[in-house]
Amino acid sequence: MRTTYIAAALILAFASPVTATYNYIAGYEPGSDVDDHNMIDLDVRDIQAGLPDNNGGVLKACGDKLCNWDKTAGMYPALWDTTCFHNDKDTPVVPNSTAECQTPYAIWRKGKNSLKKSSVRSIGDGFAGAIGKKRSKHSDTGVAFGTSASNTPFISTMNSYWQSKGLDGESWGKDIIEAAFKGTTIPGSSFNFGLVGMDFRKEVIQKGIVYLNVFPYVIWEMQDAINDCIDGQLTANDGTPGGNSVHAWDEAVAFYTGSAEGKNKGGNNGLKSCSDGKCYLQFMLADKRCKNFGTCTADNDGDAFSGYSKANNEIFALFQQGEREIVQAATSPSATKCALPLITMEKVTTKMLVPYIQGVMRYLYKTKDQGGRSAKQVGELFAFASAALPFINAVDPTAATMLYKRAWDLDFDTYTYEETKKAIEATYPKLGHGEGIGTITCADIGHLYDSGPTLIAEGCYDPVPSKDEEDNSLAIALGVTFGVLALIAIAFAIWAAKKERKTRLMYENILRPDKVPAV
Repeated sequence: MRTTYIAAALILAFASPVTATYNYIAGYEPGSDVDDHNMIDLDVRDIQAGLPDNNGGVLKACGDKLCNWDKTAGMYPALWDTTCFHNDKDTPVVPNSTAECQTPYAIWRKGKNSLKKSSVRSIGDGFAGAIGKKRSKHSDTGVAFGTSASNTPFISTMNSYWQSKGLDGESWGKDIIEAAFKGTTIPGSSFNFGLVGMDFRKEVIQKGIVYLNVFPYVIWEMQDAINDCIDGQLTANDGTPGGNSVHAWDEAVAFYTGSAEGKNKGGNNGLKSCSDGKCYLQFMLADKRCKNFGTCTADNDGDAFSGYSKANNEIFALFQQGEREIVQAATSPSATKCALPLITMEKVTTKMLVPYIQGVMRYLYKTKDQGGRSAKQVGELFAFASAALPFINAVDPTAATMLYKRAWDLDFDTYTYEETKKAIEATYPKLGHGEGIGTITCADIGHLYDSGPTLIAEGCYDPVPSKDEEDNSLAIALGVTFGVLALIAIAFAIWAAKKERKTRLMYENILRPDKVPAV
């Protein structure tokens, strides 16, 4: 198997690079135009900007109207229920600038900044509301084919888990955010956002729209790309004439990264990462969390607490690798031509779990004691846990139950912080799907530090190979090395023998003209 991967890597290394025709995305070179898709991060920006300031609410303490949207308004601003309509008939579409369409709720539901040819792309109705029905379609017939979004392993894991908790198996992401906005009970659940404080709701909204709405859609776009690859439709969904890459793969990168990260490797402000705070999607999250866990090591500046995260660096290498693999597959007659990008998809999606796990560990710690357990902190635990729970559950249902108790049931007594933390750490080696399993290590997550940085919660450690394992590995490596050298030596000996024979025959002809054929 390893030999196959090495061979494939060598082939890709010598493949022709994609022509630099389109704008880079934080160092990634797309093969199609996804500038408009990138703008979805500005919706997140505007939603967050429109949310009220924290009101200092204590968890479950609703006195002084602390469970209202703010200390004076009601639970849910009446204006926000006013229907927002964008002009979906004009080309290009003209977004509606009325007050009804400028509220955080309206921007989430109907969109604002990311424009399609004749409609406005949206996170609520578009990503979270439509993903359950997403299928790849033939560009010529419109007939659906390939793996649907709901059957994509990562999304299926999320759907199945939330369905087991009583939520809708497809619309759970939209339902959670809708209830957080309105201060109501999540459909199918007993969790009531009207009882936890405005600060809790705010954290779930501004983080959940990315973790629970955008994240699954990023996964779907990669699956859509794999479907197109298998079907041989490399320019499907691509409105750009002459596009030479699966457009959906580029869309996945755009929705993971956003426009504010810019063109350079490392995103906003280059390898210093998002130092000005103007970043909003998953890319930002990985770079933000690395500062808490000492995993900002991709910029090689000796400072593990600032700059470019190891997670983003690995994810973007996989993004670029997947694009090359898909382009390479276009000319391959093999029936398994798309096996390599599928493996890459499994690895990149698994790696995306790293900042969610880091967030869980950070807010498990911050909420472990009654005295420091604010509504804001528990809301953040809820958001991170909701992203990670399905995947933890797939490895160890007991560990998931421990986390669910704290994040959703708000039960901080049944299981201790220490045993919950330890149970989650034990799942790292098996998180993800397919070839992604085994790619998350204790070192990837790191240890929890404060702003010092001072160590405040030690993480786990990866197993150290035993002496026998090291000796075996060394023996295998030496065996392979000597084997290769032996093959080289044999080849050289054969070449030398042939050359010696040729030389000998030449001199025999010169010295023994009687052996030269008559003219």
